Amino acid sequence: MSYSLLSDLDTTRDDWLVKVRVCRIWEFKNYKRSKEMISLDMIIIDEKGTLVHAVIWKNQVNRFRANLAEGSVIIIRNFMVAESMGEYRPVQSDVKITFLRIAAIQKIKDDTVNIPKNGFQFIRPNIVCSRVNNNTYLSDVVGCLCGIGDLESVGSKWKKRDLHILTDPEDRSAKAKITLWEDYGEGFYPYLFPPESGPYIVIVTATTFATKPVHIQTIESSNGSNIPIAEAMFQNRMTITKLLDSDWSYDIEECFVTLRAQISQIDTYFGWHYISCNLCNKKIEPKDGVYTCKKCEKECDFPLVRYKIHIKVKDNGGKTTLVLFNGVAETLLDTSASKLVNQMSKGDTHVPSLIESLCGKDFIFKLKLTNFNLKEGLENYTVTQVFVPDEELELQHCINKEKKEKLKMEVMQNSHMQKAGGSNTNNSEEHPDNGEWTSNGNTRVYARRLIKKRKRLIHLDGESDGDT
Repeated sequence: MSYSLLSDLDTTRDDWLVKVRVCRIWEFKNYKRSKEMISLDMIIIDEKGTLVHAVIWKNQVNRFRANLAEGSVIIIRNFMVAESMGEYRPVQSDVKITFLRIAAIQKIKDDTVNIPKNGFQFIRPNIVCSRVNNNTYLSDVVGCLCGIGDLESVGSKWKKRDLHILTDPEDRSAKAKITLWEDYGEGFYPYLFPPESGPYIVIVTATTFATKPVHIQTIESSNGSNIPIAEAMFQNRMTITKLLDSDWSYDIEECFVTLRAQISQIDTYFGWHYISCNLCNKKIEPKDGVYTCKKCEKECDFPLVRYKIHIKVKDNGGKTTLVLFNGVAETLLDTSASKLVNQMSKGDTHVPSLIESLCGKDFIFKLKLTNFNLKEGLENYTVTQVFVPDEELELQHCINKEKKEKLKMEVMQNSHMQKAGGSNTNNSEEHPDNGEWTSNGNTRVYARRLIKKRKRLIHLDGESDGDT
């Protein structure tokens, strides 16, 4: 029996015979119609590593599903080969396979063939730009998992989960954000990837590339917030004076506020980086040339250099100190702490010019206030997110704030006028039961309670007298 290679397929025949392995298999669904299945799609691979997209329409799925699973080796005969056209092609191939009614599948043992178990089409970095907002081909990406976001709701019916991966082992600033939609986001469970057991290499197939929105820029650490960026920039907006003078409730454990301020100085007293354990990220110090993590209670073979930058900020009313930890600082500076350390000469303790260049710039800082700030009254507020101000949104926020204040004043004035008008009108009336004087509104309610209380006291006095 003679088998054809996938690279030999063309559109001239329908009686092809191939021996392949199923790399990936998924249901293609119509999410606009209650997730109705349209087709069962596969990526198949042959002994030469050639990848081809295969499609089984939903009315044929039940005939073949029993013999199909990821990793299984199958023989396929009598299928149609068509030219690969349209958008969102999962692999770069000139042809696509479609199963006909006369098609047949035979499952065979894995140990009888020498076919790769997986196949991916990773692209070179210089091709990424050409695929931004170009949906002709889908791309496979690989990287080291460095962040898992919470499952978020987008709009009224969509759900997503964001992943952050390192795409270059030599440059820790080369990060990518992967968004998993719907079932893929729900099925990616964070508890399966405990930090102490990493690192984890992640391969995500069939992705599209998109640019970040340019209207609102954000430098963020994944926080799982469902608040739109345009609202998050003004969440509990405060000035520095209000932040320092606020009398926080003793019951509050933590809260988030936003603050627009200018970075005036880099505080060098605590330095700008530290050495951490690669598992728990806690600070570690060498002893006899060996780094030992007290929390993990073991030696750290791969200590990491992480940011911890204290910055002094100011606005029109005051000054305070904020702390940029590694996640926020790394994204803000667009490079890793280890890369900056490697560029410095031995013994150099100066703050790198890249960090100093932040001075004089305006940002909107999202701050996380904890017991350290709320109850102990200490500064050094932790920054969890940084936004680049959008002046149009800032102006709109001021207009909306003035409208709210104006409306609030009008409501208060109307309330005072109603109270003044009620006190000058003679709306007194006799109570039908006891003749006590009452007036309309709150005074009437108060009089009723007083009468009820007086009756109760009289009743209790009567009982006491009887007992005596």
